Amino acid sequence: MERSIPAGDGLLLRAETFGDRRRPAVLLVMGATAPGLVWPDALCRLLAAAGYYVVRYDHRDTGGSGKSGGAYDLSTMAADAAAVIAGLGLSRAHVVGQSAGGTIALLLALDRPGLVRSLVLLSSSPGADAGSPPAGSGPPDPHVPVQERAALDPEPEEHRAMAVEGWRALVGHAALFDRAYWTDLVDRVTAHSRRPDTSGRHLTAMARTPALTGRIASLAVPTLVVHGEQDRIYPVQHGEALHRAIPGARLRRIAGMGHIFPPHWSPMIGALILDHVRRT
Repeated sequence: MERSIPAGDGLLLRAETFGDRRRPAVLLVMGATAPGLVWPDALCRLLAAAGYYVVRYDHRDTGGSGKSGGAYDLSTMAADAAAVIAGLGLSRAHVVGQSAGGTIALLLALDRPGLVRSLVLLSSSPGADAGSPPAGSGPPDPHVPVQERAALDPEPEEHRAMAVEGWRALVGHAALFDRAYWTDLVDRVTAHSRRPDTSGRHLTAMARTPALTGRIASLAVPTLVVHGEQDRIYPVQHGEALHRAIPGARLRRIAGMGHIFPPHWSPMIGALILDHVRRT
């Protein structure tokens, strides 16, 4: 089911839900520049079948959500996450954040702790003080939006191939890469997104957001940190820094996982999420 939810400054955020809304909610928060549909359908359906009300949504400036009027930081995007919870009539949710979505989830838990039952942080970081990726070790500008590249590229097929290779770099070379799946995802993201594309504003939002290491030491939310050992965007020391900084957090390192888990790993990632929320 799709819904349009008003954010605090008048924007409408597109959200999609799976499962019975009377069940405990799991809010999926995607990383920078990416719409909610990047969360695999298989993961959403697995969590819903296990008895949870699953929500994925498009950040402002992505997908079917509205365009922002100016600069902001990730705390604004955390307020958007809160608006999604409230707009769906939920009291609180388990929050799963991927990459910059993990930072947004942390800010939500810090600023509005009553809304967050637990946290799962995938491939995320407390900020630059956790350590930067080694120079030259990552793909060039992996977060540059697909549609932004398309606007600069006169050949749609060349753009499409470049976007697929961008996802391959994020998945990493240690895991099986289903090219047909990611090509279809690029097509769906392109068809789903409003133009002109403004998702590059997320990169500015990330740059404007201070490191959270000091603040998250006060968190009292059950937290699971999941980090790939082949992550070239946020190397594994970023996940280790989260684990050290958040009281009582648990860390699960995944051999062979890059920055984004491939869709056929949804059963494994889903099992980790379910184990954590059931413990909570």
